[in-house]
Amino acid sequence: MAGKKTDFEGILHKCEAEVKELGLIIHYTHNLDHFFKGDLDGKRIFIGDHLDAEDKLFNLLHLTGHSIQWNINELLRNLGSTLYRHPDDKLLLKLQTYEWQANCYALGLLHKVKVYELDKWLTDKYVEDMLYLTYFYKTGKKLKRITKIAKEYPFNRELKPKRIPAFTPTAAHKTRNGLVISFN
Repeated sequence: MAGKKTDFEGILHKCEAEVKELGLIIHYTHNLDHFFKGDLDGKRIFIGDHLDAEDKLFNLLHLTGHSIQWNINELLRNLGSTLYRHPDDKLLLKLQTYEWQANCYALGLLHKVKVYELDKWLTDKYVEDMLYLTYFYKTGKKLKRITKIAKEYPFNRELKPKRIPAFTPTAAHKTRNGLVISFN
């Protein structure tokens, strides 16, 4: 579990090295829409350079998970490359499963670099992110608080570390200019 003494900067560096070993390219940039914290294209991961080490780590882990998905399954690439507003409940469940799987890969990455004490931290970040994202999906509005609307669509699946398969990173023709929404 993350605490006051968690070395997010050091863990970020370990994870960056592993992500680069996967063949992915990390770009810290200010060149993102101000409503977004990060983006990806399947080969490159873009993360806001204004974020602190903890937020950079979460975004790196999360976007690495999506990059893996995009490179092993074209259906997941297609699902993840659209920003949905007002999906029906069936599509929302698919989106929640997609987010859960990305975070399971993220947990697998943490374990691959021998970091086990952040399991609960990652789970908490994932649940919080999913609550905000669910509210956005259902209303089209960004709000930085947990609402009754978000809680109406439960998705409390426990994260399980997922082994990272071999893949060849392939960039899409374009990014969405901001996949990870900032609710701040």
